Amino acid sequence: MRARQVLRREGDTPRRHHHEFTNVVLRAITFHLGPRFFTLARDRQLAEGLRGAWQRTGDALPAEQRLSSAGLTTIFTVRGTLEAAVVVLPQPMRPGEAYLVCGIRDNDPFHGPGDPDFYVLEADRTFRGSSTEPRTRLIRWTRDGRSLDLGEGPLPEVGAMLDAIIRVMSIGS
Repeated sequence: MRARQVLRREGDTPRRHHHEFTNVVLRAITFHLGPRFFTLARDRQLAEGLRGAWQRTGDALPAEQRLSSAGLTTIFTVRGTLEAAVVVLPQPMRPGEAYLVCGIRDNDPFHGPGDPDFYVLEADRTFRGSSTEPRTRLIRWTRDGRSLDLGEGPLPEVGAMLDAIIRVMSIGS
């Protein structure tokens, strides 16, 4: 039996700048900084550094593949013992590009803060006959570089993403 090759159009794959920043650079920054990632977000210092990292990511690409950092910002929030540093990315235009990235950790009063987990809420779509409908996918990246597809995600809103992550954390991933 031969596997059928699926032809992909240019609009079916994430733009390189968006994809590399999210899945390589930002993931590395989150795990490298560890607890400092949350401190910088809480102190409103993370966004500026990430805009610089976005620029440097683009500098390594051909000019026609570079994207503006417009819209890139961060939000720090606490839900119970969970701390979340959410990165709002420039508007995704293709499947596989992220709306939101969330570094999240448990700050247990007894054990202290844990290591960050890294979640991505990506743009996706589903096919219904001859049309497509937008949707999202929730992805968890592990420290060792594995990507875990957690299935269809929530609306691309910070609160909805945090609710989905909390559900995943309560049952394991």
